[in-house]
Amino acid sequence: MHPARVLTKKNLQAGDRLVLTKPLGTGIVNTAIKARMASAHLTDKVTHLMASLNRDAAKIMSNFNVSACTDITGFGLLGHLAEMVCGSSLSVRVFSERVPVISEALEFASMGLIPAGAYKNREFREPMIAFAETVERSRQDVLFDPQTSGGLLISVSGHQAGELVETLKDAGIADAAQIGEILSGPEEKIWVA
Repeated sequence: MHPARVLTKKNLQAGDRLVLTKPLGTGIVNTAIKARMASAHLTDKVTHLMASLNRDAAKIMSNFNVSACTDITGFGLLGHLAEMVCGSSLSVRVFSERVPVISEALEFASMGLIPAGAYKNREFREPMIAFAETVERSRQDVLFDPQTSGGLLISVSGHQAGELVETLKDAGIADAAQIGEILSGPEEKIWVA
């Protein structure tokens, strides 16, 4: 790959939109699996999700005006997004209801089945994150959930975000979604609505 085409997580642009390619919740579901509370169907579903590579999504996004990208792993969505925001002189708004989530993960989170890593992620990044009162605690927990083989978080031109999501979906990346936007302003905050 040509060095000019290498993407980093440190090049957010105001006006970009955020696209996520896989649902969140693998850490919480794995905690439920260890507690023998997950069905065989859910275990198979999550295993398949974690085994799915980001290769196709990366190939597709190379045809779009992408300014920054990272994969979501142990620091969770908000932890990795915080890494992108730090030093950018920009802020981000995340629309929590648009974030793809494994539905059972929300149920388990509301029962308190949260991996220790999610608490650590929250404690470390909470000072730069502002949650709207309407964002339930279980959804907040999923946004901090450490992922195993999570999806890509892509900062793409606002004019191309819809087309990127449609192209990803057409390629079988069914959970791809536009989840937020990059805002002007030096606060370096993450606003979660």
